[in-house]
Amino acid sequence: MYEEGDPGEATGGAGAVAFVVDKPEIAVIEPESFAYSEPEFDFWRPVGDKFPTVNGKLSLECYKKAVEFCFKALVNERDPEKVIQMFSALCFHVPFPKMVRKAVLRMGEVFGLTPERILELFEEKVAPTMMWNKLSGNAYTASLWISVANALTGLDHGERITAFSYGSGFGAELLSLIAGPKAKVGAWAEDIERDIRARGILNAQSYSALRTAPA
Repeated sequence: MYEEGDPGEATGGAGAVAFVVDKPEIAVIEPESFAYSEPEFDFWRPVGDKFPTVNGKLSLECYKKAVEFCFKALVNERDPEKVIQMFSALCFHVPFPKMVRKAVLRMGEVFGLTPERILELFEEKVAPTMMWNKLSGNAYTASLWISVANALTGLDHGERITAFSYGSGFGAELLSLIAGPKAKVGAWAEDIERDIRARGILNAQSYSALRTAPA
């Protein structure tokens, strides 16, 4: 949670994702992944401080660089378009959707795609996965898996998606998942939609009181 009045406060949200590690009926994570990291203080909480310190511009550059290097490792020497088309959706860690859009633009430029083609890929494979993220706000670690839960909903058995995780510091890993036989039904989607419909509106006074309430 950001300090009240911090520029990052508007991105704040709440969300959680629980995994049942059992038979891969919803999805299986493929064993090969692609990681990238560097030591960088883009977002951290100093010892003794209640709230985190963030360098927004640096954090965006770190995030875009991590996306670039992880996807370059995935593509390797292959045709980027053909590799991307292997996946039904591209899921990302979502601090806020515009950050993801900028990273996808960077990735597309590195692969030599035209701006028009990059936008097409974003609208086809990325934007739909962030529908629930737009409603929850930044859920930090959970934000990627909220996107993954969205993307898996309705997929046929065997369809593949990517999942890009990111943590400030900075470290990232690109995973791929294969939809299981129960992804098509997407039973969890009804629960999420019900929770979204049950939300209420807080005025400024209620919001401030909630922030200062005892834990």
